[in-house]
Amino acid sequence: MPGGPGTPVRTGRAPTTLQRLIDAYEDILINDGERSATLDAIAVRAGVSKGGLTYHFKSKDELAQALFTRLRELVDADLAVMRSEPQRAATYYIKSSLEIASPLERCNMAVTRLAQGSYPEANELLAECRNQWFTVLMDAVGNEDMVHLVMLLGDGIYFNASLTGTGAMPEETDPRTIDRIIKLIDTIRY
Repeated sequence: MPGGPGTPVRTGRAPTTLQRLIDAYEDILINDGERSATLDAIAVRAGVSKGGLTYHFKSKDELAQALFTRLRELVDADLAVMRSEPQRAATYYIKSSLEIASPLERCNMAVTRLAQGSYPEANELLAECRNQWFTVLMDAVGNEDMVHLVMLLGDGIYFNASLTGTGAMPEETDPRTIDRIIKLIDTIRY
């Protein structure tokens, strides 16, 4: 037993400085926008000195590349889940659209903020991710129109879920409503 008898075993690890910096960058992009994501602001949010930040990342471009890598890894994990149960891939895609605070959705939102700003490669990455989801759904569903329906439905669910508390129709993001929609899709399935 690590540390000897009676010493608690740590089940998780504290984020590394590198992870905290990327988390801080992501958080600022989501909440305050790209213009607010200065190196100084990122260092403060991560709880490190600016020198500590520049030890890991020499520029915001390097931070953006790290965020892009994070998104690719999260999407790869999401695709693996979908491939593991192809018969449930469409259902998974639709239901996971409700998870607006998941690491994947947070990273996707941060990259979207960069795409809206000064990073055209962010647009390319987002398109690449959507194409990967489309391909996996196409392999699972086999009907292009149904895949478009599933993806657009997921987009709408995500949009409405992100508006919670702003006058959006809460029944549109109620899990019971989503389950009824999935049952309806299953009746016209492929």
